[in-house]
Amino acid sequence: MKVKKVVYVRYFRLTKAIYRDFYFEELIQNEIQVEYLDVTDIFFKSDFSSNLFDFKGTVRISSYKELEAYLKRQFNDNTLYISIMTFDSMVFKLFRMFTKHNLELGVFARGVFPNISMDFDKSKILRKIKTLSFINVRQLIANKFTVLAKKFRFIKTYDIIFKAGDLGYYGLGIGSNVDIINSKTIEINTVDYDLFLVQKKKSSNYKEEFIVFLDQYLPYHPDAHYFKIKTVKPEPYFEEVNGFFERLELETGKKVIIAAHPKADLYRELNPYNKRTIFFNQSNELVKDAFLVLTHASTALCFPICYQKKIILLESDYINNVLPQFTILAKAISQACGAPIIAMDKDCSIRIPDKIDFEKYEDFKYKYLTSKESENKYSKDIFIDFISNSFLVNN
Repeated sequence: MKVKKVVYVRYFRLTKAIYRDFYFEELIQNEIQVEYLDVTDIFFKSDFSSNLFDFKGTVRISSYKELEAYLKRQFNDNTLYISIMTFDSMVFKLFRMFTKHNLELGVFARGVFPNISMDFDKSKILRKIKTLSFINVRQLIANKFTVLAKKFRFIKTYDIIFKAGDLGYYGLGIGSNVDIINSKTIEINTVDYDLFLVQKKKSSNYKEEFIVFLDQYLPYHPDAHYFKIKTVKPEPYFEEVNGFFERLELETGKKVIIAAHPKADLYRELNPYNKRTIFFNQSNELVKDAFLVLTHASTALCFPICYQKKIILLESDYINNVLPQFTILAKAISQACGAPIIAMDKDCSIRIPDKIDFEKYEDFKYKYLTSKESENKYSKDIFIDFISNSFLVNN
């Protein structure tokens, strides 16, 4: 039976970005019914009420009993359920219910980042021993059980994966290797790659050469609060960053401007970058015309890769101590695209890369951002065409 309804499932409130990036409007325009199944209250007690997007198709579920009743009311033969959640043991019970009702399941596999090889500086065994704790061991066992549950179909795998890049499916979570072999794969692009396709056709807006920093809102990012993640403190962090920018501006004769993180609302009232110009929602445009791109490990890395711009990854002892995962991620990115890592807190000459490793940039592009099949198409067109012309298999 053809798809007549798409239900998105997520354990966060609906935002404008989710509404836009998962093509709600395009589905509605093509007469596909859309609902947003908000299961936040099942998983979190905190109030996730900021940046809500008002959509009449939102259905809030606060218990598994309510979810069971909802699923029983649906005509599931013509409905595609799309998960907007990373699969792990936390959502095991949720997916067990999906399996029980034999739902047609889809997922977007996009936005994955390079993952450093485990033998980069320590063996896998040493890493595991160092991080062992009762909680970690319990989580490890739960994750192993979850993979087995997928292998033996106690938990059903995804039926359809909309995948960006060869390795996009790595971001699906636990059991992704099982999912990718058992699912139909539709090649799409990352959200940023689609934005690149739009912007590359436009003329440049800036005449003066500049350096752009892809801000990550590190001291204030709301995810740190929601998930109780340790993060840097504003004063030492901005002291290091601004000190580095001053040295770089002196050495290059070019000013540093800031591409603010999408959630950086605080910057509209407070400029922590010593009066440097902050631009909002313009990372794509700024990178296109930039002389050099600076970042710690921003997910907007797609832009300098696609526009073939020089990249410098920034670290410091302070960041490494507070956010060691950033160090690991920066090393992985460096390996993947050849960008150098510079310590902001080291008082030495700043070496800007002489050239770009175009082969690595191309490799990065097809591993993480797009495919040969989709690189000149918009994901929304691929997605809508598939939904409009496909028949569900679980009937």
